[in-house]
Amino acid sequence: MHTDKVNVINYYNILAMLLSASVAVFIPFELVLLSYIILGPGHYLTEISWLNQRQFFTVKKYDILMLIALIAITLLLKLPFANLLFYVFGLSFILLVVKGRVYQLLAFAIVVIAGYFFLTNNLLRTIFGLYIPTLIHVYLFTGAFLLFGALKNKHFSGYLTFLVFLACPLLLGVLFTGYHPLPTHWATIEYREFAQLNTTTLRSRYLNIYTDKASIILTRVIAFAYTYHYINWFSKTSVIKWHRISVPRAIIIGLIWIASVGLYFYNYRLGFKWLFLLSLAHVILEFPLNHRSFIGIGREVGVRLRSRPEI
Repeated sequence: MHTDKVNVINYYNILAMLLSASVAVFIPFELVLLSYIILGPGHYLTEISWLNQRQFFTVKKYDILMLIALIAITLLLKLPFANLLFYVFGLSFILLVVKGRVYQLLAFAIVVIAGYFFLTNNLLRTIFGLYIPTLIHVYLFTGAFLLFGALKNKHFSGYLTFLVFLACPLLLGVLFTGYHPLPTHWATIEYREFAQLNTTTLRSRYLNIYTDKASIILTRVIAFAYTYHYINWFSKTSVIKWHRISVPRAIIIGLIWIASVGLYFYNYRLGFKWLFLLSLAHVILEFPLNHRSFIGIGREVGVRLRSRPEI
């Protein structure tokens, strides 16, 4: 892609970050909900469509069927949610780096055994059961994509974008901390579906998440992470061409998006369950791409380290 075009996209993303962070200061709880309800399903549906066009970034065409089979088995066995994410995350990595089905199955057997022991740890279970499908996905994995793009393109604007991305949560934690607008009645009712992020992170099940200072700051960070995660996706049309789909597919995606938003406002509990399933599907199906991004970052950093002149 032309350098000027890359720079324009990067500076647009910086502006999007600053706007997301600014709005998060004033309406943190409302912003989480509005982004999740309106931008969320559009992102999930279009990304799943894009991943499908690219074989879900797996090595072999039918590798995705192994992931789907694993999901079905864990659901049939009624295994804990953290186990499902742990096993699918591990198998996604194995399918990328291990060659040969026999060796892949042996490696996955080790993952299953490791999960049996490791997931008894509350921290690891919380990471996979709560944070990977939420904050880790919308912040850490998004940051990995930004860093990988900066390392590949080697533009100053790319590195600046990544630095601003890192700085926004820090600024949200130190600026305007005395400003605590009360959320609307609508937000206090419907944010309860996200409340576990606040109570678990702050290690207090009984705090008032809407008035506690630390909880409000945390919600600002959550609002920023979710909002920018979605905006970042929609800003990449000229980079990854996810919008190049057939008219019938675009119409189907549009109709499902309208139905998803409408369902939420018609019955928010039922709508939230549907949006959660869509969100979870796109999180799981993105695992191979996440692994590729981290592998790519390691490769790019390795190249730079090897190319450094000896002192």
